[in-house]
Amino acid sequence: MKSFGRMFYDSFKSLKDLRTLTTTGILIALAFAIRSFSIEVTPDLRIGFTFLAACTIGMLYGPVVCGMSTFVLDFLGYIVQNKSPRAYSPQLAMVVIISGIIYGCLLYKCDFNNKKLQSYIRIAIARGSVILFCNIGLNSYFLYTLYVNKTFGITNLTKEGMSGFLTYCTPRIAKNLIQLPVDLILLMIFLPAVKFAYEKVRTQFGHKATNT
Repeated sequence: MKSFGRMFYDSFKSLKDLRTLTTTGILIALAFAIRSFSIEVTPDLRIGFTFLAACTIGMLYGPVVCGMSTFVLDFLGYIVQNKSPRAYSPQLAMVVIISGIIYGCLLYKCDFNNKKLQSYIRIAIARGSVILFCNIGLNSYFLYTLYVNKTFGITNLTKEGMSGFLTYCTPRIAKNLIQLPVDLILLMIFLPAVKFAYEKVRTQFGHKATNT
């Protein structure tokens, strides 16, 4: 428990570092650019790869920074690219923040040099958890209750309501589960490369700072 709390403390503390803010800003901008190339299957279903930037932020700076970053990205995306009359949803925003926290908790300080297999397992658990819990679970529930069937809810379950909800969820489940292996392959290639480049640049700048 102490190490878990320490992880949040270290992540929060890193917000005081200008390099953290600069790098995070660049990654958010990158994620926003990637978001513009997302494929919209339906108004509630999109194929995209912004998770690459979110996972990178989580790996480098932990749950606090990643949770804040995923919220900023989602809110900016809503303001700039939203084409529907729907209002911004606090429930869906909460899911986005939770996904960022999950990435930060599971990917923070992954070591691809000394603990490569363990780091790959953490990647699989992180992405799998977000897909199952956030994308398929919470997102489906909130989207359905907010925009499809407002009478549906945990306290008001009916056979007809459950049938409608499962019908609504089926394409979301299929899309996420089919995309999961692709996501994992991309992450297992992308994150080690980013970590290597980040540590190399950080070492070079640290060395220069020491000699000046």
